[in-house]
Parts: sequence; C-alpha cells; structure tokens
Amino acid sequence: MGLFTMIFDPSFLIDLLRQEAQVARLWHPQRKAAGTTLFDQGAMATHGWILEGGLVKLSYVTADGQDWIKSFVADRGLFAGNTDISASEPNRFSAVCLEESVVVALPIDWLAQRIAGNPDIQSALVAFSLWLQQRKQEREEALLCLSAEQRYLAFLNEPSLLARRLRQNDIARYIGITAIALSRIRKRQLA
Repeated sequence: MGLFTMIFDPSFLIDLLRQEAQVARLWHPQRKAAGTTLFDQGAMATHGWILEGGLVKLSYVTADGQDWIKSFVADRGLFAGNTDISASEPNRFSAVCLEESVVVALPIDWLAQRIAGNPDIQSALVAFSLWLQQRKQEREEALLCLSAEQRYLAFLNEPSLLARRLRQNDIARYIGITAIALSRIRKRQLA
C-alpha cells in the first residue's frame, strides 16, 4: 500500500485555466523565495493557486502553534486554502514555499465564473477532485492502519522522490510523528 498509488497529471486543467487567464490578462507568474507564505490559515481566501515550479507545503497550525503537514504540491499543481478552489471563505490551512517557486494567483471570483461557464474546466476539475479524494483516503488509511515505520518506508518509496527534497522535520510532521521518533526509526533502518 502506497501513500499515493494513483498518479494524476494536472496539466490539462492548468492549461485550460492558463488559456482563460491569459485572455483575461490574469496570468502573472511570480517567483517566490523559499520560506514565502502564500496564504495563512484563517485569513480570507482570495485566490486559487497554480504552481508552475518548486515545492509548496500545505499545513495546519494547531492552537499551541504546532505545524502539521496536510500535503505537498511539487513542481506543477493546483491548490487553494479550501476544498472548493473557488470558495471565498477563510483558509483552512496555510501554504508556504519550501523551495524557490513559480506561482500564479487567480482571483476566487474569476475562478468561480470560469468553472461555472466552461464544461471542459468542470470536467477536468471533477477528475482532479476525484484524484484528491483518493489521495486523502489513502493518507487517512496509512495514518490509521500503518505503524510510523511503515508510513516512513512507504513515503521513501513513493515515485515523487519528495524525501530527497524535504527536511526531516517536515517528513516527520507529514507522516504524523515527532522528529525524535523519526530519528529513532532512521537509526533502526541504518542498523
């Protein structure tokens, strides 16, 4: 069982949105430095985001300030602070660039109009939503049914090769353990 067995290529949906955004003169790729916060948990969502290069961490911040990682968006993808990419409501989580990244921010209102008015975008968004749903179900199953060591080994074996790009603290938070627990698992693996 992998954490992400189904691969999805968001290129078709991104290309459709790019075409529409270029016509509307809203396609403005921005280079963001590592460490740049794209949006904060609790702030009102104003944009849906497209990643054209780099690595972004999506995470929840608990009441005591701990950062628990929801997911990563690597190289090319779509994300927003809510389940509905076109919903104007408070962000449920935060987004931070882990590497220098190229992003495009598209206004929520514009996205809602494009989704409602373009059957191709609607269809591609349904495929994207189904992929996200399966990915979340696999992650939930892993967190509930696999040991911490099994989750770590599954993460290392994923085809995305994210483990090579992430700090150990981020990997630990992503698989639902502390950095100390991950260090112990890694020592056992090397023994």
